[in-house]
This record gives sequence, C-alpha cells and structure tokens, in this order.
Amino acid sequence: MFNKYLLGIFTSILLLSSQSYSDEFIPAEYFACYSNSNSMSMSPSGKYITIVSQPRDSKCDIEPDLQKYVEDDFRGGKLTLYNTENGKTTTLTSGKGNSSVSGVSWVSDERIIFTTSPTNSSAKSIDAYALWGMNIDGTKKKKLFTLKQIQGTIAEPRLTSLLPDEPNYVMVAINDRRGAIADYYKMNVFSGSRKRTAMGPDMGKEEAMFGVVEKSDGTPLAAIGNYRDEWRIWRYFANTDKWEIHFTSKCQTPTFFPLSGFEDKWLVSGQDVTKSKVFNEENDKSKLFLYDPDERSFELMYEDENYDVGGPTGGCRTAIGGASIDEKTNELISVAYYGEKPVRLFFDDDVQATNDMLEGAFPDQIVRPVTWNTDRSKVVVSVSSSTNPGDYYYFDKENMILTFLWDRSPWLDRTKLSKQKHIQYTARDGLEIRGYLTIPVNSNGEDLPMIVHPHGGPNTRDTYGYDPYVQFLASRGYAVFQPNFRGSTGYGAYHYISANKQFGKTMQDDITDGVYHLINNGIADKDRIAIFGGSYGGYATMAGLTFTPDLYAAGINYVGVVDLELLQEDSNRNSRRFGYYYDELRMEWGDPDNPEDMPYIIETSPLRQAHKIKSPVLIVHGAQDPNVRLVHARKLANKLDSLGKEYEWYVEPYEGHGFRGEQSTLNLYGKVETFLDKHLN
Repeated sequence: MFNKYLLGIFTSILLLSSQSYSDEFIPAEYFACYSNSNSMSMSPSGKYITIVSQPRDSKCDIEPDLQKYVEDDFRGGKLTLYNTENGKTTTLTSGKGNSSVSGVSWVSDERIIFTTSPTNSSAKSIDAYALWGMNIDGTKKKKLFTLKQIQGTIAEPRLTSLLPDEPNYVMVAINDRRGAIADYYKMNVFSGSRKRTAMGPDMGKEEAMFGVVEKSDGTPLAAIGNYRDEWRIWRYFANTDKWEIHFTSKCQTPTFFPLSGFEDKWLVSGQDVTKSKVFNEENDKSKLFLYDPDERSFELMYEDENYDVGGPTGGCRTAIGGASIDEKTNELISVAYYGEKPVRLFFDDDVQATNDMLEGAFPDQIVRPVTWNTDRSKVVVSVSSSTNPGDYYYFDKENMILTFLWDRSPWLDRTKLSKQKHIQYTARDGLEIRGYLTIPVNSNGEDLPMIVHPHGGPNTRDTYGYDPYVQFLASRGYAVFQPNFRGSTGYGAYHYISANKQFGKTMQDDITDGVYHLINNGIADKDRIAIFGGSYGGYATMAGLTFTPDLYAAGINYVGVVDLELLQEDSNRNSRRFGYYYDELRMEWGDPDNPEDMPYIIETSPLRQAHKIKSPVLIVHGAQDPNVRLVHARKLANKLDSLGKEYEWYVEPYEGHGFRGEQSTLNLYGKVETFLDKHLN
C-alpha cells in the first residue's frame, strides 16, 4: 500500500482549511487569479528535482493595473533544487531580474543547463537572455550561448539530446543561421563550443515550419512544412546532410505526420496513403502506423474507431496528441491522443504498470507523467480533473512512497467545483456529436438555467479538465454545455470536412440540436438558456441569436466574428503574408472573391441578418485584438443601435483576442454575472 507524505516544497502553500467561502458562491477572484505554476525536471538518478517557479507565494491577489496583467513578482522563474531523499530544498536563483530562469535540463547528476529570461526592465539588452551551464553547487557557471535576433525572430538553442554516452556534450538545434529554421550542433556544456552536425531543411521563406522529428542522437529525421495549399513532409539524409521533399498532400486529402523513429522506420499518425487518395469510411480517422520511408509502406499499429490518434484531422489541422520522448534517453515512452478524456499508450510494460498503479491511487483523475529518472523508477506526476486544477506528486516505485509536492490554485475548495461529464447526441442529419455538460454541484440536474458555451477556432475542440470560465458559470448555478460541433478536430475527416461553408448552417444546427436534446431530457429550462462564446464561439453566439432567435434568452459575444467578409479581410492580413492557411480558410469559410460564395457569406453573417435578433446581447471585446478586430464589435453595436435592439457594450483597452489580465478577467466575470442574472434569473 502507499504511504502518503504531505511534504510541501513551498512553506507558503495555503491550506484549504484556512479559506473562508460564502455559502452561496465561490468568489469570482478565485477563478480570475493566476496560480503559481512550477516546471520540474528530475536528475538522471532521481536524487534531485529542479523546480522553476514564480518568485512569490502562491496566493490569490488581483493585480489592479490593467496594463500589467499580473503582479511584478508573478513574472520570473525561481530555480529551486529539491532533494527527493530528505525533502530539503535549496534556492539556486532568486527568480528576480536577471536571475529569472526558464527551461532547465540535467546533463548529469551534478550539472544542469538552463536559460535566463530576465523580468521587467532588469535586462538592458538581449545579452541577458542566455543559455547557461552550472554545477548544482553553483560552481563552474558558464554562459554557453547568448540569445540574439535573427531575421525578426529570437535565435536560441533547443535541446534535442543529452547524449548520455558523452557527459560533456549535448545536442542542440539553433536557428542562428536562418531565423525560422534551426541547424544541429554538438555543444560542450562546460565551454559552450559547438560543432555543426546537421543542417536544417531547405524551406523557403514562404513555407511555414510546423515541426521537426529527431532521432535518438538528437539529429533530424523528418520535418513538416506548409507551403500555400500544400502540406510537405521533408526527409533528412545523414550521409549527404541533405533534405528532400518526401511526400506532399493537399488539405482535406489523406496524409500522415511523423511522430518519432529511425532512418529505416518511422512512427507516423494519419492515413495509409497507398490505399486511397480520398477519405472514406476505412480511413476516416487518423491511425498509428509503423512506416518504412524507403518502401513507403504502412504497418498498422493502433486505431480508435471514434477518434483520431493524433495526426492531422481531415488532412488539415493537427488533432491533440503526439509522441512522448524521454529527454534523458530519447526513447519513445508513449503516444497520447484525446478521446473524451486523454488516452496514453505506453510502449514499456514496467512504465505501463507504474501508470496503472498511480491511476488506481487516483480514481477518476487524469494522471500524467511530468518527469522521470533514467530507469523510470521515480516519477513526478500531475493529477487533475474537471474539479481539480492540478496536484503534483513524487512517486518512488522501489519504496512505494507517494509524496505530495504542490497544487494549483490552492485557494479553490475542490469539493465546491462542479463535475464535467461527456455527453453524446445525434444531429438532425444523423451525425453523432460529442461534447461536455457541467451540472452545478449539489444540483438535482433538472430544469436548470443553462449556458451554451461553444469553443473558438472553429478547428479545435473542447476537452475534459478544469476550466475557470465553466466553473465560474457553474458556481453561479448554471449548467454549462460545450458541444464539439462539426469542424472540431479529433473526430475524423468527415466530422471536419462536413463543416465546409457551413458557418451558421449545419455547424450551428449541431449546437441547436444539442440544446434541444438537453431540453427534452429535462436538464435545461427552455426559457432560461443563454449562449456565450469567444472568437468563433462569438460567431456561434451571434448566429444562435440571429438564426434561432426564440431559443436563447440572451447572448454574450466575446471577441467574436460578426461578418464573414470582414473576417476574410482579417485573414488576408494574417495569413497571406505567412503563405499558409490562405487557401484552406477560403475552402472552409467561403471566398469573397468568388461571386458564387457571396450569397452564402451574406446569408450567414449575423451582422447582415441582425434584424432577426430578439434577445439582449452583451458585446465584449479587446481593443488590441489583432485576429478579430474591434471593428467587428463596433459594426455590430452600430447595427443594433440602428435597429433599436437591446445590447450592452464592454471593451477592455489593453486586451486583445481574449483577456489575459487578472483585473480585466475579473471585470469580465462581473459583467457576465450581472448580465446573466438580469436575463436568466
């Protein structure tokens, strides 16, 4: 059995028993406050863990300055050394000024490399941003690389292998020759001297780099790029130090992305492109294959009949998932993807047994390994759920000791948070739609006021886990419905492609049908339903109010799109200059330069159909939004004014596409709470 020792790294962690709550509501501040977050890395033997954390107590306090977002002492990384054998901690850097640290890796049990990231105005030049090597006793500290600006980007080393057989060296990728493309170097961790061992891919300026896969020695294997309307897989040949385009595909056609591998065999996710050049029932979902790049052959390793196993959804946007590579050994540990909860496939029986043991200790929680020692007998794991922002534990498998380290947002009483559950229903055209429903804690779950909360994107998806917006709404007594309507990623090609030019149409029908499903099942009160979404979710909010005006009692449009032609102007600015997504967006959203698409664009733009709106609207926007410009909100307000429609207006002057600041987020919660209380309760 487990022995559980509550050994805190930071003595300032607040005890939950010291918190005082209103009997009715969790204070909105508790959802708006940023929690301290700590990144951890374990030494090869497992004796030590480095912890990078904010140089402050983990407390809930709102920074009132709208331009600062968070407190000064929230910025920065304090480097702490934790001894797993005796629980002692040693502060290696203060985390303030030029002593702020990010990105720590172990070279040996005695030496680390880390990057300094100065805070506030302490760094007078970019020279203060650097990669360092240091022994854990503070000796032999040496600047290994100074970050610099190259072609409009920051050039900095990225560790690709610790080279365990060469303790004085690591392999790094550095983009100091071409800002967007990195080359590979063997670097001495004591002197900083380096020798180039491999070139980066020969991509042109208009091609976007989406990722590189390295071999166990830290040198490149393959890369993924996007050029105009074409996905490209580049293959590296070590004997000639050259790259070649290995495979190309168009968006919404079968393809595959490499995850890991060796020169002769790759682990890839996607479709077996030798069988079909189009999507069908057989290859609708991305699957896991062992791929031979010389023979161009696929050997199926794993598939899920309902979900993409990582890889590109519909040959376009990447689904959640990927390979987990051990930093110390560069071995493939697992492959993860997202069903309705995360799924992780382990390739080592002992690691699987450890994971099974920990999941047994934390039922109904997501258990995720954070860092291991070399033989993986010791591990730090995160434990989380919809009602748990995150707890972190150290597990010593040999001695069967589980030690509590720290928790996120300790001021939140987990028992007062509301559970999120998976739901499934059938849309009117027969498509199965999955999503999530959060019922307020201590509720009977019947005839509830409900908030429909569609995600942004739209080519992303909602996932299971703690969400402060959802929990805030649930804490005020609202059920919260999050549908993964068509166009969402991770559910296969048809689910994705069937959303082409369906803004306000079948995409919106999927949301509407989910609302009726919850009404018919007695969960939602049909007279007390509001819709509240951001970005594309803001569009869905306005489409709901416009095209189903009797369904919603109110709507909150948060940084939302209101006109598809105006959206295309925005994407022209943001996409054309990068040379990717331009053609894809027009295939999915409609092309205003094509006269045949203009009737669709006019018909599905809420701004042009605003006369149909019956319910009050809260318009929320950030004045600095570069993605959905403030002009969307202004045009909507002007149109509602001219029509005599009821609306409220709220713009934060220093925020952009979604609010980052604690005070502005708290302001938003206050506006939302008052607005919903007025129109639903």
